[in-house]
Amino acid sequence: MYRDLREFIARLEQEGHLQRVRREVDWNLELAHVAKVNEQQGGPALLFENVKDYPGASVLTSAFTSKERVALALDVPPETRFLEIARSWVQRIKDKRIPPTEVASGLCQEVVQRGDDADLRSLPAPWFYPKDGGRYLGTASYLVNRNLETGRLNLGTYRVMIIDGQRAGIQIIKAKDAEIDLRGYAALKKPMPVALVIGGDPLLFLCSSTLFPLTESEYDVVGALRDAPVPVVRCETSDLLVPAAAEIVVEGEIVPGELLPEGPFGEYPGYYPGAAAVQRSYIRVTPIT
Repeated sequence: MYRDLREFIARLEQEGHLQRVRREVDWNLELAHVAKVNEQQGGPALLFENVKDYPGASVLTSAFTSKERVALALDVPPETRFLEIARSWVQRIKDKRIPPTEVASGLCQEVVQRGDDADLRSLPAPWFYPKDGGRYLGTASYLVNRNLETGRLNLGTYRVMIIDGQRAGIQIIKAKDAEIDLRGYAALKKPMPVALVIGGDPLLFLCSSTLFPLTESEYDVVGALRDAPVPVVRCETSDLLVPAAAEIVVEGEIVPGELLPEGPFGEYPGYYPGAAAVQRSYIRVTPIT
């Protein structure tokens, strides 16, 4: 299996499922438009290596928009049929869970930005569609949080919009795991520590956007799929554990009851679920690592 996102990108390229885009592309509408047209035409994953205003940064799109790339994420041959991909998934996790293992250090903490340097606008988040409420950092990211009562770590995918340098609105749909967990913090009038993660083993994102029982941690499921524990490191500002091989981790907290406008956001099927921003919870950023 893959140790990190970089190994997955290398595999996609080796199998002919990745195109590097070296011409400059604007994060403001252009990058997302190119990615969307490419997807509609059945194109490969795209690695944008020259994003306007962000020298040295890259943006990966369309990593899982084909059956072949989902197969590769699971480390099965790209020609594998969907039915066999699903069967492989079920067989790997049947009656089996492998919890993560904590390590002392990792790729995700090589650089630590604190204070004013921990600015969300320093990340090459795209502006996707003209009527969006802002730039969206959270599309293929996943939020890590802990249940106060059980200690279970949850990985969930929720959309995240940059509000300013240190705040990001988040749409946590009612009855999703993180929303249920947030109620426990609200009852005790405590902020909920969170970590927004980009990158790592591709299975982490696939599992974070899949439904599992409330009592289960996606880390344990990924461990079963990998047949090896996920290496994790402790956050700089909380006891949350994040993938050691992640590219970016935005640490922070959500204060129950504190709301800011978030949205609208053009959904991938091609519609807006609402015409205006909605008051939602937001992440107060501490460090970015």
